[in-house]
Amino acid sequence: MNVEKSQQYLKEVGERLRGVRLLMGITQKQAAEATGISQSFLSSLERGQKSACTAQIISLIRYYKVPYDMIFGSETRDYNLSDFPSGGSTDISLELLSMLVGKSRSDALVAGTDNCLKLVVYMIFRTIYRENPRNSDKLFSLSFDEAMERVKNILLAAPNNIARFIRASHSINASHFELPPEKNPELRAFIAECEHMLSNSKDAKLPIGDKEEFMSIITHK
Repeated sequence: MNVEKSQQYLKEVGERLRGVRLLMGITQKQAAEATGISQSFLSSLERGQKSACTAQIISLIRYYKVPYDMIFGSETRDYNLSDFPSGGSTDISLELLSMLVGKSRSDALVAGTDNCLKLVVYMIFRTIYRENPRNSDKLFSLSFDEAMERVKNILLAAPNNIARFIRASHSINASHFELPPEKNPELRAFIAECEHMLSNSKDAKLPIGDKEEFMSIITHK
């Protein structure tokens, strides 16, 4: 295998490893700790920047519990990126957040962060779900308006509550809340994307006539 083909194969293996990890909902930190590989090495491996010995890759495959040929390739089936998650900004943002929160080694902070994310998903899910008249509200114990009001109150209070919890905790060292340098490009891209949406939103409560403007904001057009 020549150098060019070797580099291409290395990149493909890295992409497959990353795709499977995201598909399984596993963070780089979790995979690294479970297999004894450093997180920085795993990150480079997934980007195709470093090669790993066969034993290291096999340890990852066994941890992810996927077929060997899904990572190494197969003569009978051509696995490609369509078989894996796209690795879009949502995947990246959750991975970055998981890495940052994980540095606290606090079950309470991890649970609190997870609950905030669940409430955001619940709010969007319920809003979309109710638009189909065949869907019954009997599934829910709270009325839509009451649920949305409670979600809003919790999420508005979340930043201050999280900050106070970190400051009051004797077991959390806030100086550990840093991402590895290799994650800086992904972090900058995520921040830029969010702040672009915020900067281009005139008001969260847009009138019906501004539906095109609303769609342009949430689809980044």
